[in-house]
Amino acid sequence: MPAPSDRRDPPPEAALATLLDSLECGVLICGTEGDVCAVNERFAEIVGAEPEKIRGVRNLEQIIGTVAPRCSRPNVVAERWLEQFRSGKGFRDELELVAPENRILERCARPVLDRSGEPVGWMEILRDITPRRQIEARLFHSERLAALGQMVSGIAHELNNTLTSVLGYGQLVRKRTRGFEWEAEAGYILNEAERARRIVRNLLFFARGSTAERVPMDLNGIVERTIEIRRHELHLANIKLEADLHEHLPQAIGDAAQIQQALLNLVLNAEQAIRQNKNSGHIWIRTKIASAGRVAVEVADDGPGIPPEVILRIFDPFFTTKPAGLGTGLGLSILFGIVHQHGGEVSVENRLGGGALFTIELPSIQPASVEPDRPYLIQAVPPDAHLITQNHSIARILVVEDEPTVAQLITDVLVGEGYLVDTVLDSREGLELARARPYDLVICDLRMPHLDGRTFYRNLVAENAPARNNMIFVTGDILAPRTLDFLQKCGLPYLEKPFLVEELKKAVSRSLAKAEARVADSAFGMDRKTSSGQANRLRRNHWKGYEA
Repeated sequence: MPAPSDRRDPPPEAALATLLDSLECGVLICGTEGDVCAVNERFAEIVGAEPEKIRGVRNLEQIIGTVAPRCSRPNVVAERWLEQFRSGKGFRDELELVAPENRILERCARPVLDRSGEPVGWMEILRDITPRRQIEARLFHSERLAALGQMVSGIAHELNNTLTSVLGYGQLVRKRTRGFEWEAEAGYILNEAERARRIVRNLLFFARGSTAERVPMDLNGIVERTIEIRRHELHLANIKLEADLHEHLPQAIGDAAQIQQALLNLVLNAEQAIRQNKNSGHIWIRTKIASAGRVAVEVADDGPGIPPEVILRIFDPFFTTKPAGLGTGLGLSILFGIVHQHGGEVSVENRLGGGALFTIELPSIQPASVEPDRPYLIQAVPPDAHLITQNHSIARILVVEDEPTVAQLITDVLVGEGYLVDTVLDSREGLELARARPYDLVICDLRMPHLDGRTFYRNLVAENAPARNNMIFVTGDILAPRTLDFLQKCGLPYLEKPFLVEELKKAVSRSLAKAEARVADSAFGMDRKTSSGQANRLRRNHWKGYEA
């Protein structure tokens, strides 16, 4: 240990230089006249300049002359910078760099004061806050998407009401113009309405909020819905998309909305890769059986491919090879997380012909596996179901629908089929009618003012009203978790807006057949001897409806 007389304290300048170079932020210290006293290498790194060039400057104006041209609106930045220094007052602001790359810098400046409070210098501190701004922007974007998801249900409900009327009356017009010159025009209207119907359903399916589920799902159907979402944009970008879907693909296990999000991320990734490098391109999507108990979907493109040096990092969060503003670096990492949460695997390789090939493998059920119970869906009525009602009195039906045009469409179709129909637009009035009159069937919208379909049904159940078992619900958002949960619990049939005229007819015919079967079962229980043959026939017809 050296003697006290031999101790050497480090010079203040050396200690200051060591301190400045150890900091993660850029530091600039000037005298009161703007002469540079100290500047660390991190300052040069943050502003994208060579350290030697920054170390060689002698005053603040030279620093400004080096940094300002790298910013957006360089003249404004330089003028404001000098004014702030001359004011001698502390401040905090931001600089937006555009060269050599886009960055957001936080600049904090304040005067250096002596013990008496007199200014003896000026200090500026720079921090690169680009990652923080990116995270904030993504969080803001996520919040906007969440808000949009909440709005989608309401918007879809309104659109589906309109589409129900367009499709329904379009079908009636085409039927009445068959053989006339307007038949083709009616067909065009129906085709476009059907296209709009698919778009609304796909948006609902993608944007719905729900807890993750692991149920059998149709991977081919997910691919088709994803293609429908991007088809128009790809067409405008001269990108051709082809799908090769395995005809006998087993169902995969997972959450269909999450898998669609993962697949959409891959399609968007391929689309952006192509658009950055050329004016047209090609995307291929293929489904296949990967192995026993596994199915796969492949997404390939003819873009530039992935550089070998970054292919191992392609699924890392915030990693992107796209120019600033074109990618968040989250799409593929979200894809990776979703697939692995499903017990699947995702891989990537460069195609021999150019471009990238992504493969997603997912667990699947065996072809002989049985699907779990789902809400009762509208199916085709058995061919002999009309025998149940043909000898009985004409059925009386109550329609409770707050949309006048939809209510009128349902009424027109049912009256045309020979039914007696009462139609009300106010659900409160509809409840009173359902209590007072013996309707054979009640058709009720789920989403209405005053009393919605759930409350309408629960009132009938609480009062043990006969109509509680003879109902068809109509809904514009079958994918909303609350709607799906209600339909699962009540077990009653439903029609999804926008529905076709034939779907309405079949749903009504089947529900009336089911009601007749219940009546026959009751009669069978009361008078076994006199009605056993008829009741057995009715019961057989009833179960045929479920097995169809």
